[in-house]
Amino acid sequence: MLRLFLLLVLATVAVESMFAEEIVIVTCDVLPVVEVRVSGMSFQFLVDTAATSMLNINSFAAGETKKIAITSWSGTVDAQAKQVTLNDLSVGDHHFHNLVLPSVDLSGIGRACGRQIDGVLGIDLLRKVGAVLDLTDHTPRLRIDGETTESVKKKLDERIVGCEEAFNRQDEASVSDCLDPEIVVFSERADFHGRQRLMEFFRERYSSRHLHAQLSVKPFFYHVFGGAIWMEYEFQANIGEITAVAQGSALWSNAGGKWRIIHLDMGSRMEKPVAVSNH
Repeated sequence: MLRLFLLLVLATVAVESMFAEEIVIVTCDVLPVVEVRVSGMSFQFLVDTAATSMLNINSFAAGETKKIAITSWSGTVDAQAKQVTLNDLSVGDHHFHNLVLPSVDLSGIGRACGRQIDGVLGIDLLRKVGAVLDLTDHTPRLRIDGETTESVKKKLDERIVGCEEAFNRQDEASVSDCLDPEIVVFSERADFHGRQRLMEFFRERYSSRHLHAQLSVKPFFYHVFGGAIWMEYEFQANIGEITAVAQGSALWSNAGGKWRIIHLDMGSRMEKPVAVSNH
């Protein structure tokens, strides 16, 4: 029940954080246009989810002439175009480096809507940044996802490995940095509230030179809610000659660019502790 409640709370409060950036769209007649910066210079690109990205040859003329396939709402056709390499193209805070795009004559779009159009921001680049074109509000905007789910999970996995290694080498400062100051922990032995109390428990139980603990954590399921992840895991703890295996869950939150545990359920043992012989 507690798990369900926490998931519902996260689903409610994290919706706003799912999208890290919103870019206001201006219109060229009725067409959505957004500012794009190329090597620091400002350009106006049409946002078109039915076309691939391209440049206006009147704005980007340098490049090698080639026959290329151009895709738009009317289909894919072969055309002569310049092939232009952009060292840096940015949409909001998202950058593309060494991007190769075709440059064709887009003057017809500009004449139709009454403004210079320097390029098309198409479905290929929109997908790469996880962008959503939102025209439902009075102020249309391009909503860009901060990170993909896979990249978020990868960063959390890296953080878990770092915290695990810190625990195994008894680096108290680094272990403490993995925990939220108000962390809540449930375990078979006792419940804890606050990082300081949990660190005292670790110090009392695992800091003995004669009882050095080694921890191994294996996440196996994730629930991603923007800046928070509910993770289910299996862990193995080797304490002296005793090995214990258990399953549990942890709620991680990303604050200040660092993932920290704010809720930890140390779960129940999957099997009884096993004495491991060194012989």
